[in-house]
Amino acid sequence: MSAEELRRIPIIDGHTDYLLSLTHTGRSFLEESTIGHVDLPRARKGNIGAMISAVFLPSELLPTHALIETLRAVDLLKRTVVASDGQMELIRDYDQLVSCLDRGVFGAIMHFEGAEAIDPEFVVLRLAYELGLRSLGLVWSRPTIFAEGVGPENHGHGLTGLGRELVAQCNNMGILIDVSHLNEPGFWDVIAESTKPIVASHSNARAVCDHERNLTDRQIKELAKNGGLMGINYAVGFLVEGARSGSEVPLSVLVDHIDHIVNLVGIEHVALGSDYDGAGVPDALKDAAHDWAIVAELARRGYDDDAIAKICRDNWLRVLKEVWA
Repeated sequence: MSAEELRRIPIIDGHTDYLLSLTHTGRSFLEESTIGHVDLPRARKGNIGAMISAVFLPSELLPTHALIETLRAVDLLKRTVVASDGQMELIRDYDQLVSCLDRGVFGAIMHFEGAEAIDPEFVVLRLAYELGLRSLGLVWSRPTIFAEGVGPENHGHGLTGLGRELVAQCNNMGILIDVSHLNEPGFWDVIAESTKPIVASHSNARAVCDHERNLTDRQIKELAKNGGLMGINYAVGFLVEGARSGSEVPLSVLVDHIDHIVNLVGIEHVALGSDYDGAGVPDALKDAAHDWAIVAELARRGYDDDAIAKICRDNWLRVLKEVWA
């Protein structure tokens, strides 16, 4: 496959925070901007065909405004889809996602990054599913009634009883479970409880960069055994220990993380999860328009066409098909 053909492989990005950026800046997702990392024109330039689109709540809004602010973000996403006049769709099932990738229509997959808006009776979960929710992180880096996150309030507890029930509810409804911000005891509880593949949508290999949000080799092996995957996070501090700016992190280091995971568990369990609009990224990946650089680096490193397609798209498709079935 030529370099130009490689650049046409539609990428699925497993984690982005563009809804938060849109809320804070007032910019339009449909117009190209120099603010933030993601908008539709830049996603098209980077050949990103779909993104798991996070609803994230800043801590100062919690707990009082968790539900209304979640609904504001959902409303923003749905209004953006309508305003796009067919250029983007809110993804509800696997066939629609494949169709969007084939037709060149941008697919937005709704994700809650933290379950603060979800009640103990799961009324909100069921209604959120009807609104389009297809992916859920039980926590961000703070505790919920379901689990604890990696962060200053991590006391080493696993899932609560409600957390175990939430996993079962998500499995039954066809909602993807994301463990990227979950603490390690919670990770092992989800592994034990889930009957469907789970993902760490934006986490890297701790053996390459010793950051608490990255996964250990033991966790990566169990994630692979579960049938899940890891989405490589572009955040500089997750790629190189102590890095604070994009100039400190060459693109090659990102592929070092991919190499480590591939060598450990195989090509089927690693994908991309940028954390665009939620973190500082390497200069070579300064915004969504530059995702093609990863494809070029993978090819330079010796990955063949099938391997590149799996990392960019097919591994996400496999997991989502099984979870959403």
